[in-house]
Amino acid sequence: MTKLFYKPENFWAADPIPYYENGVFHIFYLLDYRNQEKYGEGTPWFKVTTKDFIHFEDHGEMLKRGTSKEYDMYVFTGSVIKYKNKYHIFYTGHNTKMDPGNYLQAIMHAVSDDLEHWEKIKEDTFVALNDEYEIRDWRDPYVFFDDKDQCFYMLLSTRKKSNDIQRRGTTALLKSTDLSKWELLDPIYEPHLYYAHECPDFFKIGKWYYQVFSEFSYYNVTRYVMSKSIYGPWTKPKDDRFDGRAFYAAKTVTDGKNRYIIGWNPTKQGLKDKGLWEWGGNLVAHQIYQRKDGTLACKMIDGLDLIFKKNREVKFHKYNQKEIIDTNNISSIGKLISLVSKDQYSDSFEYCVKFKFKKNTSRIGILLNVCEDSDNSYGFFFEPKNNRVIFEKFPNFPQHSMNAILVERPIKLTAGKEIKVKIIVQDTIAVCYVNDEIALNTRMYDFRTHKVGLVVDDGVASFKEIVVKEEE
Repeated sequence: MTKLFYKPENFWAADPIPYYENGVFHIFYLLDYRNQEKYGEGTPWFKVTTKDFIHFEDHGEMLKRGTSKEYDMYVFTGSVIKYKNKYHIFYTGHNTKMDPGNYLQAIMHAVSDDLEHWEKIKEDTFVALNDEYEIRDWRDPYVFFDDKDQCFYMLLSTRKKSNDIQRRGTTALLKSTDLSKWELLDPIYEPHLYYAHECPDFFKIGKWYYQVFSEFSYYNVTRYVMSKSIYGPWTKPKDDRFDGRAFYAAKTVTDGKNRYIIGWNPTKQGLKDKGLWEWGGNLVAHQIYQRKDGTLACKMIDGLDLIFKKNREVKFHKYNQKEIIDTNNISSIGKLISLVSKDQYSDSFEYCVKFKFKKNTSRIGILLNVCEDSDNSYGFFFEPKNNRVIFEKFPNFPQHSMNAILVERPIKLTAGKEIKVKIIVQDTIAVCYVNDEIALNTRMYDFRTHKVGLVVDDGVASFKEIVVKEEE
């Protein structure tokens, strides 16, 4: 089985830091050992490379953890940039031992000639440059060169000491001409909305600049804002998310032709649906593109579905019945109809469905891991009245609650208009793409049948071009 959602063997990945050069994507990431007794405290940077987001090569450790007396016992998030034939990493040093109770964070610098062997430049380390900022929130440097101003800029995830304690999140802006000394400028983004703007990212497409950040607040999702100037003002689009709750700390990278966004899908405590989301998991990537109005959309990476070459016929019947159901017209007025596939599929497959619904239909569900004997499953549910798609257990009784925050995305759903759905399932991960513009990924632990299904709740829907594809 081709492993599509990378994680290091026996460990977990968090906070990807992608860099592209000469046909290769270099994805640095924070390695989560989850075994302090055996491996010690702290997180190092490791690296994996890929040319297609399908096949990955592990390159091992890149930035080692510092000691308990150095700033970078935890080597946290940063960025990679090339300047004058030298590669530079700017990263966060975090150490709970050096300044107990304050969790001081520092910005640190490392250089390399080959993207493999790195030397830390300790004299370039700096902490909060202004008393306005909290010393424990001074992290996640993203560095880029601006051709117009002929200087380097650094974005930082910070928090002001003033304002409501839950809404102090600020993206600081710093300037440098030599990648060594940095000048603090006015904040580039200060909306008074979030606790922190983690893992900032910055890029331009056409006339639009984009800031990407992960909301470290209630929803824990990756968002973006847009502007026609590097300094703003910044506009928050109606749908400012790239994915849902199970996609965090995402950053973008381009090969000059396409742009991709890479985040991590978190595991859950105890490997149970009711477990809390954990820090770290598997890397997940989407392809992003710009709509005509400048807003951004997500789709499956070109060529990803080509690994699924074996088409399996899908036939459905009602629970505990043998009669095959025609899915071209399912009427469930005043009731719910749920179908289950006749066959069971492998641990890795793609489930493709196109559907339409009539006016006043309550919900249409695309089901996964259907347990025919107990009528339990998971599903991506489309709700026209709420204009959203959500992922949840089905039926969603109280004992099935998978967490207070729903895995959901907004989407305009119109009666009579065709909806195209592609879902990739591998092991416990499911990633759903809708109309090549909406992405939503999640975890599934409790049910592992790999049967699929359909649901129509109080309405009429028709389904076509239903297929399950597996690896040969």
